[in-house]
Amino acid sequence: MRVHIELDQCEGHGLCAATAPDLYDLDDDGFAAKADLDVPDNLISDAESGASACPMSAIRLLGR
Repeated sequence: MRVHIELDQCEGHGLCAATAPDLYDLDDDGFAAKADLDVPDNLISDAESGASACPMSAIRLLGR
């Protein structure tokens, strides 16, 4: 599975990283640090939780 984050939609709420800190990284300003992430099998539920937590719906799960 892959995660794609629309960086221009990210408003820096940080709920993805608060929900799944082992997967989602924030930059120094609190915005998503990377647009694309490969998700290890053991973090799939974390990826889903982080995507659900995003109030901007900026996170897309690909390949599920």
